[in-house]
Amino acid sequence: MKKIILPLFIINISLFAQTVYTPLWNDVYDFLDRQSLKQNIKLDDEVKPYSRKYIASLLLELNSKKENLNRVEQKELEFYKQEYAFELRDPSPRPAARDGLRMTEERWYLFSYSDSLFSLKLSPIAGYGISTIGSNSGHQRWIGVSTFGTYSDWFGASFDIRDKGEFGDNVDKDKQFTPQTGAWTKSAKNGIEYSDVKGSITYDWGWGNVGLIKDYFTWGHGRFGQLIFSEKPPSYPHIRLNLKPVKWLRFYYFHGWLNSQVIDSSRTIIENPGTISAIEKETYINKYVAANLLTVTPVDWLDVSIGNSFVYSGDLRAEMFIPFMFFKFLDHNTGQGSVNDGNGTLYFDLSVKYPETFQFYSSLFVDVTEIRNVLEEDFSNTWVGYTFGAKKVDLFLSNLDFIIEYTRINPWVYEHKYQTTNYKHINFVLGHWLGQNSDQIRVQLNYRLLRGLRFKFYVERLRRGGMEEIYYAYGGKDEKDLNFLYAPLREDKVFGFSFRFEYIHDLVLEGDYKYSSISDEDELRTPAFLPGKKHSFGLTLYYGM
Repeated sequence: MKKIILPLFIINISLFAQTVYTPLWNDVYDFLDRQSLKQNIKLDDEVKPYSRKYIASLLLELNSKKENLNRVEQKELEFYKQEYAFELRDPSPRPAARDGLRMTEERWYLFSYSDSLFSLKLSPIAGYGISTIGSNSGHQRWIGVSTFGTYSDWFGASFDIRDKGEFGDNVDKDKQFTPQTGAWTKSAKNGIEYSDVKGSITYDWGWGNVGLIKDYFTWGHGRFGQLIFSEKPPSYPHIRLNLKPVKWLRFYYFHGWLNSQVIDSSRTIIENPGTISAIEKETYINKYVAANLLTVTPVDWLDVSIGNSFVYSGDLRAEMFIPFMFFKFLDHNTGQGSVNDGNGTLYFDLSVKYPETFQFYSSLFVDVTEIRNVLEEDFSNTWVGYTFGAKKVDLFLSNLDFIIEYTRINPWVYEHKYQTTNYKHINFVLGHWLGQNSDQIRVQLNYRLLRGLRFKFYVERLRRGGMEEIYYAYGGKDEKDLNFLYAPLREDKVFGFSFRFEYIHDLVLEGDYKYSSISDEDELRTPAFLPGKKHSFGLTLYYGM
């Protein structure tokens, strides 16, 4: 009888769940990642974030395989079933309720309402943290609110706003060579302040969805940064399309609006002209990005992805709204060197989840290449970045995971001859936070002692070279020796430990310790409190993801 009831319940799930996305830093991502490597679920993990609808479907599948989960994982499953109770609910009384599949909402919201058609959830956001780096100390705080709602089986919406501040003598105001998300900041007394606003409206039709979204997202595999698209830049508005017409094929597309930070003098205006309060107001040149990604799954343990992107400026171009376009070569049709010239890239991504409990993955980002030169073994005009990584779950004992990852980004990757078309938003790279002419190797152990309590131990080495004038990347670079990691060189050697404890839903305590040895030949590039051998500590308590 249960074999008949479960498929009926899954059908109800698909009818009563809509596309609202779960924030990238939610711990459910790590939980689902581990379960996919243990082959308890098939996880489409080349693009994040996941929708609440998709996560709920995976939790439902795991609910039918509880015997495959260890004690900690079973408690985590019950915890996340509470979080996604609305998506997991059975809207009609069925025998399935007697089998433990009916869900009731057991987590707290500031405001919560739901009926057979409409749902609305509202949560407060607040956090405070203290930190030290050597003899320098500081603190950070943030406050805000987040909400999401759905209607019927097709509409979803969300909104999230946070006011943030960082204060003290250890504040990294530029946020360039760090995995921390960038921000457009303003100066404050003894620190900086900035806001983070996200939102979305989405339409779902079962095998696909489309939305107007301002939020963070990632494309490609990489646990310590993504080459293709990452959460390094501040969020920017974009139209997003996700399609999954069959089990073995997925397609992703978006068109985004970026900030070039290049002033358009022709659109500068004078407010209150002819008065003592006259002020010049500047306008930035328009900048956009269009990108797509096609993923094929020939067998359950293999995902192969290929895609391309195009950054352009000036006027909106109609062809950029064709999702299946080969964007990279469109600048060949618009006149290279003209105002309509753009910046095209290619990328490839591979994930192998075989044998059981293992994953091997890689991404390749091709910014500039000339096929005829490559065939002649001349790579001087080929700008590429690549990542190789592996993960093993349950190493030696349950809930202990091992990760190793190496990333290399050659000189000039993400840059362009025009600032209006480089691979950046507000001067933060859209891809890996390392930026051009850099590499990283990191080895990490993750251990879950209890439900909600996770520890991390890691060692890593980071290196970043210089960046000469872009002139040398276009015909003039033979005048200088600009090999990989050319001077000035910054090198970081780091050992770290951290923990994260989510006591109840959204209430999280985080702490970390790090020993770092940092040297930089460019004295102006690195904040003064970082170079040398330093011990760093941090402790943060926050509510709301």
